[in-house]
Amino acid sequence: MTTHIYGYFDDSDDFRLTTGKKWEGKFFVSSAKKYLQNHLLKFLKDDFSVAFHSFKNKKVGHFSLLRIIFPHITFLGSLYKGEDGTESALKFMLDYMGRVSKEYEYLSGVYYMSYRHGLLHTNIPKIFSFGKRKLGWQITYADTISANRGDSLQGKLFLYPKLFYDDLCKAINFYIADFDNIRKQKDLFANFKKGFIEMSKIHSVKDVRVGKLGKTLLRKGLKRYSM
Repeated sequence: MTTHIYGYFDDSDDFRLTTGKKWEGKFFVSSAKKYLQNHLLKFLKDDFSVAFHSFKNKKVGHFSLLRIIFPHITFLGSLYKGEDGTESALKFMLDYMGRVSKEYEYLSGVYYMSYRHGLLHTNIPKIFSFGKRKLGWQITYADTISANRGDSLQGKLFLYPKLFYDDLCKAINFYIADFDNIRKQKDLFANFKKGFIEMSKIHSVKDVRVGKLGKTLLRKGLKRYSM
């Protein structure tokens, strides 16, 4: 079956509709690096800088900064491991954010489950228990915070979004640089293409994993607005 995607082409540094097979024939290692640099990293910087500026001036929008960051990590995980899912995102955090700070060996799981899953699915970070203790959360913007960490005495997991963002930008640059590593290039490039096709493919109603009502309403909307 032919897979149609919204593919990135580095000759125009833009996107257009095509098939996965045609796209792969015109997509190279240099294309992957250009996409990561000119689009994914740039979009992250553009979106975050505007939101962070708003917070610094008005002291609002603390959740919005994390809602900007985590979808990028989810997508990076798909490109890195070739499939969409929490495990892929966690592997990206461990392997690349872990180069920035070894603390991500401990932070990755609780950050992703608490802040990413919490804010995208329930509109509030999740609180976890471990044994008889509970670990809450605290988003901080204090300039004195030099490292994201947990505080076992207060039972809180601190997250400083600006530092988290800075660490992610550094991690993305490590990832881009690895495409020039001959030992890693083949697997990285194969996974990138597989993950990109999966994340950018054109969906039909039957592909969408929702219930009967969701498919009915999707089909109704498509019928009305696709004419």
